Amino acid sequence: MAEYKISHSNVSYDDLLPEQKARVKIDDLLVKAGWTVVARDEFVPSAINAQAVKENLMKGNLEADYILYLDGKAIGVLEAKREENKLGLKVAEQAQNYGGILPDWVSSWKNPLPFIFMSNGNLLLFKDMREDKPSYKVLKEMYSPKQIVQLAGNDIQSKYAKLPAVPPVGPKGLRECQFEAITNLEISFKQGLMKALIVLATGAGKTFTACTAAYRLLNYTSAKRVLFLVDRNNLGKQAEGEFGTYKLTETGNAFSDEYIVHRLKNVERIGNASVVISTIQRLFAALTGQEIVDNDDDEETDNDETETGKVVQLTGNVLLPPDFFDVIIIDECHRSIYGDWQQVLTYFNSAKIIGLTATPTPEAEAFFNKNRVVNYTLEKSIADGVNVPPRVFRIKTEVSEGGGTIKDGEKVKKVSNLTGQGRTQKQNEDKEYTKTELDRSVVVPAQIKTVVQAYKDSIYESLYPERTKDWSMIPKTLFFAKKESHANDILEAVKEVFGKEFPNGEVPENFVQKITCTAGNSNQLISDFRNNKDFRIAITVTLVATGTDVRPLEVLVFMRDINSEVLYTQMKGRGCRTIDDDKLKNVTTNATSKDCYYLVDAVGVTEHEKSMPTPGGNGPVKKVLSLKDLLEHLAHGEVSDENLNLLTGYLSKVNKKAETEDLLELNNLLKTVTVKQMCYNIFNALSPDNKSFPAYIDINEPNLERKALISALIDNVKARKKLLEINAGFIKIADNQTDTLVYSGFSKEQAKTYIDAFEEYLEENKDEVEALRILYNQEKVAITYTMLKDLEKKLLAYNNQFKSEYLWTCYQTLDGESGNVKPLNKETELGVLTNLIQLVRYGYHLDNELVSLKRRFGSYFNLYCGQAWRKFTPDQIEIVQQIAEYIVQNGCINNIELNKAKHDLFVKAIPIFGADRLNSEMQTISKYLFYGKAA
Repeated sequence: MAEYKISHSNVSYDDLLPEQKARVKIDDLLVKAGWTVVARDEFVPSAINAQAVKENLMKGNLEADYILYLDGKAIGVLEAKREENKLGLKVAEQAQNYGGILPDWVSSWKNPLPFIFMSNGNLLLFKDMREDKPSYKVLKEMYSPKQIVQLAGNDIQSKYAKLPAVPPVGPKGLRECQFEAITNLEISFKQGLMKALIVLATGAGKTFTACTAAYRLLNYTSAKRVLFLVDRNNLGKQAEGEFGTYKLTETGNAFSDEYIVHRLKNVERIGNASVVISTIQRLFAALTGQEIVDNDDDEETDNDETETGKVVQLTGNVLLPPDFFDVIIIDECHRSIYGDWQQVLTYFNSAKIIGLTATPTPEAEAFFNKNRVVNYTLEKSIADGVNVPPRVFRIKTEVSEGGGTIKDGEKVKKVSNLTGQGRTQKQNEDKEYTKTELDRSVVVPAQIKTVVQAYKDSIYESLYPERTKDWSMIPKTLFFAKKESHANDILEAVKEVFGKEFPNGEVPENFVQKITCTAGNSNQLISDFRNNKDFRIAITVTLVATGTDVRPLEVLVFMRDINSEVLYTQMKGRGCRTIDDDKLKNVTTNATSKDCYYLVDAVGVTEHEKSMPTPGGNGPVKKVLSLKDLLEHLAHGEVSDENLNLLTGYLSKVNKKAETEDLLELNNLLKTVTVKQMCYNIFNALSPDNKSFPAYIDINEPNLERKALISALIDNVKARKKLLEINAGFIKIADNQTDTLVYSGFSKEQAKTYIDAFEEYLEENKDEVEALRILYNQEKVAITYTMLKDLEKKLLAYNNQFKSEYLWTCYQTLDGESGNVKPLNKETELGVLTNLIQLVRYGYHLDNELVSLKRRFGSYFNLYCGQAWRKFTPDQIEIVQQIAEYIVQNGCINNIELNKAKHDLFVKAIPIFGADRLNSEMQTISKYLFYGKAA
């Protein structure tokens, strides 16, 4: 029978009774072994796998000291005694008796309970009742849940659909959101669910969470192999590194020291690996026996995430069995590409599937049966300090906002998207272009240069005025381009604009580089951008848009608009990651800390709603042939109604969008028919009213009438190539066009959001915070340094962006044109604590002008000195001025604070005012400096 119940009072160990001291030691033995010690009214079968329930009720109204539960079922008993108890025969009989008198309403793995423990806190004995001649043996430490499961063998009939050996996940080493994710994931698996979606904001540690899940499943369950699917090869390398550094293991060794982690490069090594990291494309190659190209470079696409790709099907001899993987973890599972490759996933039909994403789509939700085990949003991560928020800086030019016109007769360079070949020609008619056509069909180099110049001018004037101006150490910046050719144009503009700050007018060799599909080893480039000081600006299309971790990155420049909410959030996620101050300074030596990142919007990407993809259903996705593939199919005689109708669609688009000269050239090549007439001919032939037109039955039939409809195109290679070229489009480079900067400054919409929140805080706390109370009531009381530090601390606790310099910038963005807000002088007025006084007064609408007190210092100090009764010598004035300068910077102080902060100044001030009067005189000085007069 239990002898006591542990008290929750704050009693020291030495004051405990002997029974209590033993229980403290026994609790510690259990917890260290991985058991959760709970009172019987705190027993939770679904949330905790391994529990030691204290004072467990037994038959006969008895209480067992501890009953051990795995997965909600009893498996053993532990009888506890005080230290001096020798754990003799009487105790052994008592413990064994408890093993056989569980209440009928308590489930167990085996009855009587097979495992009996006794302990007095120092000695731990164990007996397995299943042995022929069971006897006690001494244990050095308590068995872990995993060891109990191994010992129980077949007596625990539970593959890992339930997880009896998994100890409760400890919060140590995990963020709260990661702890929640792992806990709920394991509960979900215990409930028999096969799929689970983990939604964690970018930067919150999705891969680390995946490592934790993989380790616990491999170490504590019967799972033998985990497939970790990544979206890109560079993310696979990144994940491999994280598995190599993960050390939340039982031994403290790295994950890759405990289990073989293989990034898929050849099929032979798959069988030996516990974790296989791969893209789904490489996995498909392995399954189908294709050669795996050992190339870490990634492809880059221009499209958003709403397009479907090639539908992949597993047919024939698949080289791995369907039960080969026990768990599949899909990184970036929001990517719609998995819809096209879904059969590769579902082939492993017995595997549990875990999805990781920061941006769940309806399609992903549907695939995971809406089983979202954690939902940690970007907003929550910013509030928790896991990520930093964006500050939007808007750049507008005449061309980027309103497009323009290429005039008739203007010289342009026309470049084919298909061949890359170009020629200079005169525009033969006025060509209006919209901002959406910019850098897609029309390139205005002056517009790109204007944007880059505006960004350069903002770096040390608006974005980082507090940093030492060093052009070789600008904040690491990532430009998002529309496509490869646009990236090239940005590259040249950056070299020209920033080159002016370097010798010979040229930027250093590695200062700006592309990270695109044509730029070389993308993994190495990303690593260089992350770690090297000399690599300051990167330009990408999509390769660094998702998943990639570059923590020192501080500025994102959007020169492409985004319509997909998922892709936009992913792209913003490249900038929001936190970094330790010392690590930031290692690569950006003039930086102090990363409290935010700047989103430089040059296209209006922040100013419109984005779209979310809709689920595509469970049916097969219909593949639409590209024009190139379609022409090949038609050339081989596949002249079905579907293919002919598809050709009509392509021809109609070309006829509509082609410029006169290009369409004329194509029609001349076709000779016997025009593009428009060919469309009419196909349409009429396929009309339901045309009963005489032969149906398409088989490719091996003659199909002469059908082939005749398109022979002018299909039998003419030059015409086909010209059609492909027109369909791919052209870029017109208008070198002679000019552009003008319209606006360069912080986003007014975002500034208003912050100011509304700031003024709401002022209103709600005008009676709670001393400095706010004094200023709101317009009391002529000196605001002290202590008051201001208290206000500063509370503002930042409420919103970590409520720094005085940024609030000042927000007011300047909103009211600067009126002249009411005077910009802070970056040499003398940044980091001034008393700027808070002015912000508060302006926020309460007590002042019509927002200007730093330091700017008024001279006149207010002269007003103080000019009072008739103050007779200072020149030396004394110098000393008093130094005191006043300290006050206008930091707030009013007293004798003790002055002595501590400026001891020499304190010593000099005593003879002027006397020790008794110095405090009151500093109060008076403060009132003149803060209010322009004494109270």
